[in-house]
Amino acid sequence: MQTNDTHEREVKFYISDPQGITNRLQSIGAIQIKNRVHEYNLRFDTAKQDLRQNHQVLRLRKDSANHLTYKGASDNSEGIADREELEITVSDFGMTRSILEALGYTPFMIYEKYRTTYIYKECEIVLDELPFGYFIEIEGTSVEKIKEIAMDVGVNWEKRITASYLELFQTLQRNKNIQAHNILFSEFSGLDFTEADFNRS
Repeated sequence: MQTNDTHEREVKFYISDPQGITNRLQSIGAIQIKNRVHEYNLRFDTAKQDLRQNHQVLRLRKDSANHLTYKGASDNSEGIADREELEITVSDFGMTRSILEALGYTPFMIYEKYRTTYIYKECEIVLDELPFGYFIEIEGTSVEKIKEIAMDVGVNWEKRITASYLELFQTLQRNKNIQAHNILFSEFSGLDFTEADFNRS
């Protein structure tokens, strides 16, 4: 979700009871606008990792359509992740990948998830199922609005996460000695995690 000024403002929360959160969203009147859909993502960078060094993201995603996304460095000074996000829909996933590679970008990470999308009080709420757990993301126009939605949903604001899924994956690699190189369901089969495993301190 992008605001009118092309910025993405969000926080996420680890969820131990996804069905409970789904029930809560229904009870407060959140409207499901997209059914659960599988997402396949490629993260690109240069050989020298220029984008990651500048905290930038270049991503090609396939879900019900194909999307090319750029994200700038995240500003977490107000307690949420606030970053520029530019996104377009592309017709051909494979050809777009070939164009990026011809320009010197190569995929360094593959990750997948399932996402269900809701709208509530003009904010977007997504329930994400990743190979390493469930998370809810709340995106809105201001920290005040996002905090209001978090209270309605019943998540603990003090446990909000501003890190990206890639950063959470790197935390798991460090905390749990995870050997997986990509965030794929096949590479996490049989593994279970708790909220404490994502502690980045």
